[in-house]
Amino acid sequence: MEPSETVIYGIHAVEELLRERLEAIDHVYFDSGKRSVPIFNLMKTCRKERLAYNLVPATRLNQVAGSDNHQGVVAVCSVQPYCSPEELAKKIAGMESPLFVLAASIEDPGNLGALIRSCVAFGADALFLERKHTAPLSPAASKSSAGMVEHLTILRPKNLEGIIRDYAALGFAVIGAHAGKGVAPDTLNLAGPTIIILGGEHRGIPPYLEKLCSAFASIPIDPRAESLNVSAAGAVLLYEAGRQRRGYT
Repeated sequence: MEPSETVIYGIHAVEELLRERLEAIDHVYFDSGKRSVPIFNLMKTCRKERLAYNLVPATRLNQVAGSDNHQGVVAVCSVQPYCSPEELAKKIAGMESPLFVLAASIEDPGNLGALIRSCVAFGADALFLERKHTAPLSPAASKSSAGMVEHLTILRPKNLEGIIRDYAALGFAVIGAHAGKGVAPDTLNLAGPTIIILGGEHRGIPPYLEKLCSAFASIPIDPRAESLNVSAAGAVLLYEAGRQRRGYT
């Protein structure tokens, strides 16, 4: 059975969720026709915490909540809890060469699920997600991962840029996947502590993350194909990282 999302609705319930389990929230929906101080304050909190949110018609809220008693706000939580940066630091303590993947602006849950499956298959230690512009850990993403979402450490931190900077300062190579520039993956050293950054279907790698990259990988392909799907590109780069680390042939 695939895990399901948790839906929380009602002003007081969502206020409490934001106070106590903010890291579990994937998306917040507001009734575009409602105006009140509590709803304004909830929107303000979403902006401050960089949470994805949308204003939608009441009929859409009714559909998401499965009820019309939502008071104009509905929060959707992920199918499993996200890991915190502090928890990740404990998990990798003592590891010689951690391997992280950062999925930036991947909007298709099928692509996200396929990437999660590749992360597990090739030994990635953690997957970082942006809070905005990235598909949530929904049942669709879980299904596409073939259940591998349960076997991967996944983070969605507020200060993603700062965390990547900190790991780079600790000696992590930050490798961006970029079809337009870079070198073949097998010419890069992916055996040491590494963060692989993958851009989304439409936006690519955002500028604030691209500037953190120490090198870029460009996968050689037949020019007729133009480019690879982001989950396919991720699989190729993760395979190469695994080959260098574990002697795949």
